[in-house]
Amino acid sequence: MTTKPGALFFLLLTVACPLHGQSLGAYKSKFAGRWVSGKHSTIHYRMFAPAKISKATSLPIVIYLHGSAKVGNDNVKQTKVAVPVSFVRHMKKRPCILIAPQCPPGTSWMTKSGDAVIELVDDILKQVSVADKKRVYLTGFSLGGMGTWRLLDLRPDLFAAAVPLAGAGNPATAGKLQGVDIWIFHGRRDKFVPVKYARDMAAALKKAGAPAKYSELVAGHLITSMVFNKEDVHQWLFQQKRE
Repeated sequence: MTTKPGALFFLLLTVACPLHGQSLGAYKSKFAGRWVSGKHSTIHYRMFAPAKISKATSLPIVIYLHGSAKVGNDNVKQTKVAVPVSFVRHMKKRPCILIAPQCPPGTSWMTKSGDAVIELVDDILKQVSVADKKRVYLTGFSLGGMGTWRLLDLRPDLFAAAVPLAGAGNPATAGKLQGVDIWIFHGRRDKFVPVKYARDMAAALKKAGAPAKYSELVAGHLITSMVFNKEDVHQWLFQQKRE
């Protein structure tokens, strides 16, 4: 049977541009409506993205950096905590490309594992046409809160908004973050990462004229559920967009 040129072109277009003309590149299998494993450079990660998308779909990217208790090689336990669980719970209301990388033993978000996260996000933005480059969001707890500040320092141009939880940043770099909307959360009674670090960052950002909010909770170190069980935190995050 002879295939007409027009039909052949349509067939090639369908293969090259799956899901209503959208290209997902090497990440096509990750759009499954469930957690799917992946590996990039030195890190393993899990991605949760909608199984169904349309030609008009535009999805923000949300990255969660876990704390020290979830360091490992199983590539599962970093998804079983309050922050990523809260985004999955809201996935139908606020669909997104949710990424939960796992920091391997012997590394940290302040070194090569953090660099690999940046590389992964850049690669997704390059290959996945439905990923909205103006809405890349970053959050992390404790070790991940520190990693959040470090990734913001590395690539302030990449992120629209960030929510560091119980972390510590470098006040000297606050001037670089004027294009990023940031909401800082910290427990006043935190015995692991003293609240002074959050207060210092909030003051430095205010002095630099960077758009930042600061919420100091009457709590200790474990504040993830208190923060991300709040509807207004999700609403605020998904409203942010780079100019």
